[in-house]
Order: sequence, then structure tokens, then C-alpha cells
Amino acid sequence: MNAVIRACGLQKSYAGQRVVDGLDLSIYKGECFGLLGPNGAGKTTTLRMLLGLIAPDAGTATLLDLPVPQAAREARIRVGVVPQMDNLDPDFSV
Repeated sequence: MNAVIRACGLQKSYAGQRVVDGLDLSIYKGECFGLLGPNGAGKTTTLRMLLGLIAPDAGTATLLDLPVPQAAREARIRVGVVPQMDNLDPDFSV
């Protein structure tokens, strides 16, 4: 069974501060998954990497078997995301 979302060793740092440190994650079709944690834990950064909005410093991610960020636009067309704040993807059009 293939994971619909997969992260292998994802890492991201800002100004020398590691905010995502080697994340390994597999989510399969039909699963309900919650990404929980306090402010600053790396939840938003993780989602932005999984959607291909930012590139990881290390590691790989796939969304619906598409590599992100390489095929991020194609992957985002196939998923729905409801952000907490109103921040529209600049690639969206009417």
C-alpha cells in the first residue's frame, strides 16, 4: 500500500535554528491524521514543505506519489488545504 503523504528525513532551519529535524512520516489513504504541537514546533513549516511551498534543507517528500517541491503545483491541484490564516497561494487563478 502506497502512502498518500510521505516524508523521509525532512529538515528545515531558519537563521541557524532547526525547526524540523529529520521528520519521517507516512499517511495512508483512509487514515485520519492530526498534526499537533505548540507554537513554534514546526507544524506550519512541515505542511509548507509537504505542499512544496518551501524546499526542505534535507530529506524528501511525496504527495500522492508526486515528488515535492519538484512537482508541487501538480500535487497541490489534487489536494485541498484550509490554512488557519488567509494566505492564498500566489499560483492560484480565477
